[in-house]
Amino acid sequence: MEGLAVAIIAVAFYIAWNIGSNDSANAMGTAVGSGILSFRQATLTIAIFVVLGAYLKGYKVMKTVGEGIVPEGFLTMEMALIALLAAGIWVTVATVKGLPVSTTQAIVGGVIGVGLAMNAPVNWSTLGKIAAAWVISPILSGILAMILYKFYSRVISEIKSVSTIEALYKALAILGGSYMAFNFGTNEVANASGPIVGAGFMEPKTAGVLVAISLAIGSLTFSYAVMHTVGKKITALGPISAFAAQFGSAISVSLANFLGLPVSSSQSIVGGVVGVGLVVGQGVDRRVIRDILFGWVATPLTAIVISFVLVKLFSIAGML
Repeated sequence: MEGLAVAIIAVAFYIAWNIGSNDSANAMGTAVGSGILSFRQATLTIAIFVVLGAYLKGYKVMKTVGEGIVPEGFLTMEMALIALLAAGIWVTVATVKGLPVSTTQAIVGGVIGVGLAMNAPVNWSTLGKIAAAWVISPILSGILAMILYKFYSRVISEIKSVSTIEALYKALAILGGSYMAFNFGTNEVANASGPIVGAGFMEPKTAGVLVAISLAIGSLTFSYAVMHTVGKKITALGPISAFAAQFGSAISVSLANFLGLPVSSSQSIVGGVVGVGLVVGQGVDRRVIRDILFGWVATPLTAIVISFVLVKLFSIAGML
């Protein structure tokens, strides 16, 4: 049991490190891409607010991931370990490629895969709600980002002092990024901690803080490539468009947090960036969007396959 406990903590930290590496761009990629904040400033802000979000509000989504997909009592520690490992393998591959894939989808796919492999009942009704949220979230983010961009553009146009505008730009970037990072903690941290909470291994707040620390380390050490993709490759971003994309996506994720649904902050921020790109008239790099959409479709399916195969291999080896 001790060896299993060490393994599940290690894999939870691994997936959290992956989340920080890949999904940090969702909170601060636009601010870094527009030159408002340095990479180091952005990752430090993420570290602070993601821990706060995980500790204060992470329990709702943890419950959905840990108990809502595979019913309570069926998700064992071994199954949680395999679900996390399957998700981590795929997210690592995507991070190396610089693709902002959805860790949410990877974890959900991992849980579905182990459930199917172990013949555990899968709550398809809950999965339907989660899938609907995955579709609605980026669309809502894009719409909100458009509205926010138009509103703040008018506000900024009324200010005549250059120094005041510059200070406001930085304040908006920090505010938007901090809000997104807080939501990042409430929603994304649950993706790594949900399975171990559902397996009864840790209390939600303890798991949330431990996983959030690992997530912050991932942000500091390995997030630059995806941050560059989100902040610069999709479309050109200025200070107001960066803030609008951040805040629009953060509001969208907040609504999902309220409902306890594990949505993808990756999808939300990309939706926000595309929304402001369209309203500004800068255009959107369709090739980059195509690659991102491929990652979104491939992620849950790949995680299901990997976790299913891992369960079968572990069973053959007599480890389950």
